[in-house]
Amino acid sequence: MGKAYKNFWSLNTDEAIVAGILRDETPKNIEVLMPLNAQMKDIDLILINVKNKKSFTIQVKGSRAFEPHERETEKYGDGSDGWFFFPRPVLDKSTADYFIFLIYVLEQSPQTGRRIIKPHTITVSTEKMKGFVKKYKRPHGDNRYSFYFWVNPKQKKAFDFRENRNKPYFYSEYLDQKGFKKLNRILG
Repeated sequence: MGKAYKNFWSLNTDEAIVAGILRDETPKNIEVLMPLNAQMKDIDLILINVKNKKSFTIQVKGSRAFEPHERETEKYGDGSDGWFFFPRPVLDKSTADYFIFLIYVLEQSPQTGRRIIKPHTITVSTEKMKGFVKKYKRPHGDNRYSFYFWVNPKQKKAFDFRENRNKPYFYSEYLDQKGFKKLNRILG
C-alpha cells in the first residue's frame, strides 16, 4: 500500500513576492526561510541572521489590487487601497512575531505614462497589531476584523481609512523600507 504525498512545499504568490522583497531589503547575512511542516500554523516565512542566530517569524497577508473610486482619490490622494478580512483568532492566537500586509497599488509610471501595479508592504509586529486592534477596531458580527489600508506611494503614507472615517490611523512608519529598517535593526 502506497502513501499519498501532497505538495506542502510551495509558497503562495503573496508569500513569494514578500520573500523576494525581503531578500532585496535585508542585509546579505539575513536569510528568508519557509517552514516545511504543518506544525507552524499561520507562519509563512522565517527571517534569520546567520551570524548571530537571531530569528523571527512572519505571517503574510495579501490583498488584490483595487481600482480606487474617484471620490477616494479626491479625499486620500494618489494611490489605492488593500482590504484584509480575517477571523479574530488569526490575530488573537497568532504565534508569528510580525505581520506583513502586501498591498498592490495602481500607479502611473513616470517614464511611460502607463499604469502599473506595484507591491507595497506594511510590516508590523504582532504585539503592535494587537494594540492597534484593541484601541481602534471592533470585530464584525461574525467575529472577523477588517483592515482597509490606503497607500499613497508619492507621499509615502499609509493608513487604515474605514474604521474611523473622520480620523484614520496612520501606518506610515511601517510602510515599505521604513518597516524593513525596523526588522533589520532587531536582527542586528
